[in-house]
Amino acid sequence: MPDPKRDYLTLLLNQYWFAPPVALWRAVELRTLATETFARPLLDLGCGDGLIAQVLFENEAPVESGFDPWLTQVHKAPTTGVYLRVQQALGHAMPYPGGTFGSVLSNSVLEHIPDLDPVLREAARVLRPGGRVFFTVPSDAFRRLLSGYLDRAKAGDPAGAEAYAAGVDAWLEHHRYLSPDMWDAALRRAGLRLIRTTYYVPPAVMRLWDRSNSRYGVRRGEGNPLYRWLVSPRLRSLGYQRWVRQWVVGSLAKRWREAYEMDCAPGEAGGGLLVVGQKES
Repeated sequence: MPDPKRDYLTLLLNQYWFAPPVALWRAVELRTLATETFARPLLDLGCGDGLIAQVLFENEAPVESGFDPWLTQVHKAPTTGVYLRVQQALGHAMPYPGGTFGSVLSNSVLEHIPDLDPVLREAARVLRPGGRVFFTVPSDAFRRLLSGYLDRAKAGDPAGAEAYAAGVDAWLEHHRYLSPDMWDAALRRAGLRLIRTTYYVPPAVMRLWDRSNSRYGVRRGEGNPLYRWLVSPRLRSLGYQRWVRQWVVGSLAKRWREAYEMDCAPGEAGGGLLVVGQKES
Protein backbone atom coordinates (compact mmCIF):
# COMPACT_ATOMS: atom_id res chain seq x y z
CA MET A 1 0.00 0.00 0.00
CA PRO A 2 1.34 3.49 -0.80
CA ASP A 3 2.29 5.75 2.10
CA PRO A 4 -0.12 8.71 2.58
CA LYS A 5 2.43 10.39 4.88
CA ARG A 6 5.07 10.76 2.17
CA ASP A 7 5.89 14.28 1.04
CA TYR A 8 4.50 14.03 -2.48
CA LEU A 9 4.68 17.78 -2.92
CA THR A 10 8.47 17.91 -2.65
CA LEU A 11 8.83 14.72 -4.67
CA LEU A 12 6.72 16.07 -7.52
CA LEU A 13 8.26 19.56 -7.44
CA ASN A 14 11.61 17.89 -8.00
CA GLN A 15 10.18 16.26 -11.11
CA TYR A 16 8.06 19.15 -12.42
CA TRP A 17 10.15 22.12 -11.21
CA PHE A 18 9.80 23.70 -14.67
CA ALA A 19 5.97 23.58 -14.35
CA PRO A 20 5.20 23.89 -10.61
CA PRO A 21 1.37 23.88 -10.88
CA VAL A 22 1.56 20.42 -12.45
CA ALA A 23 3.48 19.27 -9.38
CA LEU A 24 0.87 20.72 -7.02
CA TRP A 25 -2.06 19.01 -8.74
CA ARG A 26 -0.25 15.69 -9.09
CA ALA A 27 0.91 15.79 -5.47
CA VAL A 28 -2.62 16.28 -4.17
CA GLU A 29 -3.78 13.42 -6.42
CA LEU A 30 -1.11 11.08 -5.10
CA ARG A 31 -1.81 12.01 -1.48
CA THR A 32 -5.43 11.08 -2.18
CA LEU A 33 -4.59 7.83 -3.96
CA ALA A 34 -2.11 6.84 -1.26
CA THR A 35 -4.97 6.17 1.17
CA GLU A 36 -6.20 3.31 -1.05
CA THR A 37 -5.20 -0.35 -1.13
CA PHE A 38 -4.51 -1.78 -4.58
CA ALA A 39 -5.02 -5.51 -4.88
CA ARG A 40 -2.51 -7.16 -7.18
CA PRO A 41 -2.02 -7.79 -10.05
CA LEU A 42 -2.33 -4.09 -10.93
CA LEU A 43 -2.93 -2.52 -14.33
CA ASP A 44 -1.95 1.12 -14.96
CA LEU A 45 -4.41 2.34 -17.63
CA GLY A 46 -2.73 5.13 -19.57
CA CYS A 47 0.58 4.85 -17.76
CA GLY A 48 2.28 7.70 -19.62
CA ASP A 49 5.98 7.96 -18.87
CA GLY A 50 5.55 5.96 -15.65
CA LEU A 51 6.53 8.79 -13.31
CA ILE A 52 3.29 8.78 -11.31
CA ALA A 53 3.43 5.03 -10.65
CA GLN A 54 7.13 5.32 -9.84
CA VAL A 55 6.44 7.87 -7.11
CA LEU A 56 3.26 6.26 -5.79
CA PHE A 57 4.57 2.69 -5.63
CA GLU A 58 8.18 3.33 -4.70
CA ASN A 59 9.63 0.56 -2.50
CA GLU A 60 6.76 -1.77 -3.42
CA ALA A 61 6.63 -4.75 -5.75
CA PRO A 62 6.67 -3.69 -9.41
CA VAL A 63 3.37 -2.87 -11.07
CA GLU A 64 2.44 -5.90 -13.12
CA SER A 65 1.26 -4.12 -16.29
CA GLY A 66 0.91 -0.70 -17.83
CA PHE A 67 -0.14 0.47 -21.24
CA ASP A 68 -0.40 3.71 -23.18
CA PRO A 69 -1.45 4.58 -26.74
CA TRP A 70 1.63 6.73 -27.38
CA LEU A 71 4.78 4.89 -28.42
CA THR A 72 7.13 7.51 -26.96
CA GLN A 73 5.56 6.96 -23.52
CA VAL A 74 5.75 3.19 -23.93
CA HIS A 75 9.49 3.57 -24.48
CA LYS A 76 9.91 5.88 -21.46
CA ALA A 77 7.81 4.05 -18.87
CA PRO A 78 10.01 0.93 -18.57
CA THR A 79 13.04 3.08 -17.72
CA THR A 80 11.43 3.89 -14.37
CA GLY A 81 11.81 0.27 -13.30
CA VAL A 82 8.34 0.29 -11.76
CA TYR A 83 6.64 -2.04 -14.29
CA LEU A 84 7.05 -5.71 -15.11
CA ARG A 85 5.50 -5.10 -18.52
CA VAL A 86 4.52 -2.06 -20.60
CA GLN A 87 2.62 -2.27 -23.88
CA GLN A 88 1.25 0.04 -26.52
CA ALA A 89 -2.52 -0.32 -26.60
CA LEU A 90 -5.83 1.54 -26.67
CA GLY A 91 -8.24 1.69 -23.77
CA HIS A 92 -11.12 0.17 -25.71
CA ALA A 93 -9.02 -2.85 -26.79
CA MET A 94 -6.85 -3.91 -23.86
CA PRO A 95 -4.49 -6.80 -24.74
CA TYR A 96 -5.20 -8.87 -21.61
CA PRO A 97 -7.36 -11.92 -20.92
CA GLY A 98 -10.55 -11.39 -18.96
CA GLY A 99 -10.31 -11.58 -15.19
CA THR A 100 -6.56 -10.86 -15.09
CA PHE A 101 -6.22 -8.00 -12.60
CA GLY A 102 -7.09 -7.27 -8.99
CA SER A 103 -7.02 -3.50 -9.60
CA VAL A 104 -7.09 -1.04 -12.48
CA LEU A 105 -5.62 2.43 -11.84
CA SER A 106 -6.08 5.40 -14.16
CA ASN A 107 -4.60 8.73 -13.10
CA SER A 108 -5.80 11.83 -15.00
CA VAL A 109 -6.48 9.90 -18.20
CA LEU A 110 -10.19 9.25 -18.70
CA GLU A 111 -11.11 12.91 -19.14
CA HIS A 112 -9.00 12.91 -22.32
CA ILE A 113 -10.78 9.95 -23.96
CA PRO A 114 -13.68 10.98 -26.23
CA ASP A 115 -15.67 7.73 -25.93
CA LEU A 116 -15.61 6.59 -22.31
CA ASP A 117 -18.02 3.65 -22.18
CA PRO A 118 -15.92 1.16 -24.21
CA VAL A 119 -12.93 1.85 -21.96
CA LEU A 120 -14.96 1.26 -18.81
CA ARG A 121 -16.30 -2.01 -20.26
CA GLU A 122 -12.75 -3.13 -21.00
CA ALA A 123 -11.63 -2.21 -17.48
CA ALA A 124 -14.48 -4.32 -16.11
CA ARG A 125 -13.61 -7.21 -18.41
CA VAL A 126 -9.96 -7.46 -17.37
CA LEU A 127 -10.81 -7.24 -13.65
CA ARG A 128 -11.20 -10.29 -11.47
CA PRO A 129 -14.54 -10.65 -9.65
CA GLY A 130 -14.34 -8.33 -6.66
CA GLY A 131 -11.55 -6.32 -8.27
CA ARG A 132 -11.63 -2.54 -8.15
CA VAL A 133 -11.04 0.43 -10.42
CA PHE A 134 -9.45 3.65 -9.15
CA PHE A 135 -9.91 6.70 -11.35
CA THR A 136 -8.71 10.26 -10.69
CA VAL A 137 -10.42 12.81 -12.93
CA PRO A 138 -11.40 16.48 -12.92
CA SER A 139 -14.75 16.80 -11.20
CA ASP A 140 -18.07 18.31 -12.17
CA ALA A 141 -17.00 21.40 -10.15
CA PHE A 142 -13.70 21.87 -12.02
CA ARG A 143 -14.78 24.59 -14.44
CA ARG A 144 -16.71 26.74 -11.98
CA LEU A 145 -13.84 26.68 -9.45
CA LEU A 146 -11.27 28.10 -11.86
CA SER A 147 -9.98 31.48 -10.71
CA GLY A 148 -10.45 32.97 -14.17
CA TYR A 149 -14.04 31.72 -14.29
CA LEU A 150 -14.87 33.02 -10.82
CA ASP A 151 -13.34 36.45 -11.48
CA ARG A 152 -15.38 36.94 -14.63
CA ALA A 153 -18.59 35.60 -13.11
CA LYS A 154 -18.16 37.90 -10.10
CA ALA A 155 -17.69 40.87 -12.44
CA GLY A 156 -21.03 40.09 -14.07
CA ASP A 157 -19.56 38.58 -17.23
CA PRO A 158 -21.05 35.05 -17.52
CA ALA A 159 -20.16 34.86 -21.22
CA GLY A 160 -16.56 35.72 -20.40
CA ALA A 161 -16.52 33.14 -17.61
CA GLU A 162 -17.78 30.45 -19.97
CA ALA A 163 -15.28 31.47 -22.65
CA TYR A 164 -12.45 31.25 -20.10
CA ALA A 165 -13.51 27.76 -19.02
CA ALA A 166 -13.88 26.67 -22.63
CA GLY A 167 -10.35 27.87 -23.28
CA VAL A 168 -9.09 25.73 -20.39
CA ASP A 169 -11.05 22.76 -21.75
CA ALA A 170 -9.36 23.15 -25.12
CA TRP A 171 -5.89 23.66 -23.62
CA LEU A 172 -6.15 20.58 -21.39
CA GLU A 173 -8.10 18.53 -23.96
CA HIS A 174 -10.83 17.67 -21.46
CA HIS A 175 -13.92 15.99 -22.86
CA ARG A 176 -16.11 15.68 -19.76
CA TYR A 177 -16.68 16.58 -16.13
CA LEU A 178 -18.93 13.94 -14.58
CA SER A 179 -20.69 14.25 -11.24
CA PRO A 180 -20.67 11.35 -8.74
CA ASP A 181 -24.18 10.37 -9.90
CA MET A 182 -23.04 10.38 -13.52
CA TRP A 183 -20.06 8.19 -12.63
CA ASP A 184 -22.44 5.82 -10.86
CA ALA A 185 -24.46 5.48 -14.05
CA ALA A 186 -21.36 5.10 -16.25
CA LEU A 187 -19.90 2.36 -14.06
CA ARG A 188 -23.21 0.49 -13.98
CA ARG A 189 -23.34 0.50 -17.78
CA ALA A 190 -19.94 -1.19 -17.74
CA GLY A 191 -20.91 -3.82 -15.18
CA LEU A 192 -19.22 -2.12 -12.24
CA ARG A 193 -20.61 -0.85 -8.96
CA LEU A 194 -19.66 2.53 -7.53
CA ILE A 195 -18.07 2.14 -4.09
CA ARG A 196 -17.39 5.79 -3.35
CA THR A 197 -16.25 9.11 -4.75
CA THR A 198 -13.96 11.58 -2.98
CA TYR A 199 -13.44 15.19 -3.97
CA TYR A 200 -9.92 16.65 -3.74
CA VAL A 201 -8.28 19.97 -4.69
CA PRO A 202 -10.59 22.22 -2.64
CA PRO A 203 -11.78 25.59 -4.01
CA ALA A 204 -8.93 27.67 -2.55
CA VAL A 205 -6.36 25.30 -4.05
CA MET A 206 -8.15 25.34 -7.40
CA ARG A 207 -7.84 29.12 -7.52
CA LEU A 208 -4.15 28.92 -6.61
CA TRP A 209 -3.56 26.25 -9.24
CA ASP A 210 -5.32 28.19 -11.98
CA ARG A 211 -3.50 31.44 -11.20
CA SER A 212 -0.18 29.60 -11.02
CA ASN A 213 -0.66 28.09 -14.47
CA SER A 214 -0.66 31.62 -15.82
CA ARG A 215 2.08 32.90 -13.51
CA TYR A 216 4.54 30.16 -14.43
CA GLY A 217 3.61 30.04 -18.09
CA VAL A 218 2.31 26.49 -18.06
CA ARG A 219 -0.50 27.78 -20.24
CA ARG A 220 1.23 28.71 -23.49
CA GLY A 221 1.54 32.42 -24.19
CA GLU A 222 1.13 33.44 -20.55
CA GLY A 223 3.40 33.96 -17.57
CA ASN A 224 6.74 35.52 -16.90
CA PRO A 225 8.85 35.30 -20.09
CA LEU A 226 12.05 35.32 -18.03
CA TYR A 227 10.97 32.24 -16.07
CA ARG A 228 10.00 30.36 -19.23
CA TRP A 229 13.37 31.27 -20.71
CA LEU A 230 15.25 30.14 -17.60
CA VAL A 231 13.58 26.71 -17.56
CA SER A 232 13.73 26.13 -21.31
CA PRO A 233 15.06 22.65 -22.17
CA ARG A 234 17.14 24.29 -24.88
CA LEU A 235 19.35 25.80 -22.16
CA ARG A 236 19.75 22.61 -20.11
CA SER A 237 23.33 22.09 -21.26
CA LEU A 238 24.42 25.36 -19.60
CA GLY A 239 24.17 23.71 -16.19
CA TYR A 240 22.58 26.57 -14.25
CA GLN A 241 19.11 25.01 -14.15
CA ARG A 242 19.98 22.86 -11.14
CA TRP A 243 20.04 26.11 -9.13
CA VAL A 244 16.68 27.15 -10.52
CA ARG A 245 15.34 23.74 -9.60
CA GLN A 246 16.64 24.00 -6.04
CA TRP A 247 15.08 27.43 -5.65
CA VAL A 248 11.69 26.31 -6.99
CA VAL A 249 11.58 23.18 -4.83
CA GLY A 250 12.84 24.91 -1.70
CA SER A 251 10.49 27.87 -1.93
CA LEU A 252 7.28 26.24 -3.17
CA ALA A 253 7.55 23.18 -0.93
CA LYS A 254 7.10 25.66 1.94
CA ARG A 255 4.80 28.21 0.33
CA TRP A 256 2.37 25.61 -1.03
CA ARG A 257 2.48 23.29 1.99
CA GLU A 258 -0.88 24.39 3.39
CA ALA A 259 -2.54 24.09 -0.02
CA TYR A 260 -1.08 20.63 -0.55
CA GLU A 261 -2.32 19.37 2.81
CA MET A 262 -5.79 20.94 2.52
CA ASP A 263 -8.77 18.61 2.21
CA CYS A 264 -12.25 19.41 0.97
CA ALA A 265 -14.65 20.18 3.79
CA PRO A 266 -17.55 17.75 4.33
CA GLY A 267 -20.05 18.30 1.54
CA GLU A 268 -17.66 20.57 -0.38
CA ALA A 269 -16.88 19.89 -4.03
CA GLY A 270 -13.28 20.11 -5.18
CA GLY A 271 -11.72 20.30 -8.61
CA GLY A 272 -10.65 16.66 -8.64
CA LEU A 273 -12.60 13.48 -8.04
CA LEU A 274 -11.44 10.01 -7.02
CA VAL A 275 -13.81 7.33 -8.28
CA VAL A 276 -13.63 3.83 -6.83
CA GLY A 277 -15.70 1.07 -8.40
CA GLN A 278 -15.89 -2.68 -8.04
CA LYS A 279 -16.66 -5.64 -10.26
CA GLU A 280 -19.32 -7.78 -8.69
CA SER A 281 -18.30 -11.28 -7.62
